[in-house]
Amino acid sequence: MTTDGTLRLCAIRDGRRISGLRVEKPRSQAAQRLIGCSVDEAIGLVPTLFGVCSRAQGIAATAACVAAGTPNLARAEAWAEERALATEIAQEHLSRLMLDWPNLFGHPPRSDRFVELQRRLGLSGDSRAAYDLGGDLLDLVVVELLTGFFRAAREPSGLREFVERARRGGSIGAALADLIEMGSSTPEGEAVPLLPALAAGAWAHELGGVPSADFCAAPTLFGRAHESGVLARHAGSMMVRNLLTHRHRIAARLFARVVDLSDCASRLRHPLASDMPQLVDAAPLGDNAGLACVETSRGLLMHAVRLDGERIAEYAIVTPTEWNFHADGPFVREGCGWEAESDEAALQRLKALALSLDPCVDYEITFEDVPGA
Repeated sequence: MTTDGTLRLCAIRDGRRISGLRVEKPRSQAAQRLIGCSVDEAIGLVPTLFGVCSRAQGIAATAACVAAGTPNLARAEAWAEERALATEIAQEHLSRLMLDWPNLFGHPPRSDRFVELQRRLGLSGDSRAAYDLGGDLLDLVVVELLTGFFRAAREPSGLREFVERARRGGSIGAALADLIEMGSSTPEGEAVPLLPALAAGAWAHELGGVPSADFCAAPTLFGRAHESGVLARHAGSMMVRNLLTHRHRIAARLFARVVDLSDCASRLRHPLASDMPQLVDAAPLGDNAGLACVETSRGLLMHAVRLDGERIAEYAIVTPTEWNFHADGPFVREGCGWEAESDEAALQRLKALALSLDPCVDYEITFEDVPGA
């Protein structure tokens, strides 16, 4: 465990081959800080404890406490929850798509456009403003991020045509082409399964109570590590599925992020549309206990609480980063078992993998050589 809030990712190098990965995750004390608080104190404190996804954290805390049976406590209207979450998810996606991914491959970031859209997302509480902004985000995807894919009437027939389309325009199209030309990124062995979309009631049955600190640090489902996030949500999308079929898992995550941004735009325009899965779900977790499941830009966030009267007796938080950087999770499984032409190429691929999984904390990547290699 790290104590400075940094996720440390150490690649074990055996000559040119990355033979293993070691992950040291920050030790979070957020859940422990809530024990003994009143429900009102806890709900007010939760958003201040997290540097990212603070709206999702606050919504999850309220929903868990309501599910636990807290008297005189109610969640916000469902449409308001969805709009708040869609806004926050869009903000996170835009930061990755317009700044971080272009920077990774040396393409000009869309800084001015990003600042403009972030400002408007901060003002999207009004229904009309949210509707208009949703339309502009959909245009952004078509005209600015993935121009080359929307100029043709059919899907690309293979990877070569995919790359050609990607190179025709759009900052994310260029990054997708760079990822594919980097080579296959699917692990040699079995890929980590994608986390299924379970209802909160099903999760409550599976957990059986407030999960332990050990589970929160290394969550599993049916005894296995899983991947959470945009790929789990959109693996069935045609272009994402095609990239997975061709063993380009990192590129599939990047394309899935664009699909998810489009979903956020649709939610801003039409909250609670019947063809969109819900972002928030909650269920009782035994006597005086409740569980909330919230989808965020990075994946599934779970809050679980048990009350003792009006005070918090137990609290647990499972973040998407704990799923995706599990010791047997997607970063570890995909980050080793391949050879790189140079240290620079190895670092580039590991950075792309980490960015595709989008940890919620700062991270650093280092190398350690096998003795005698």
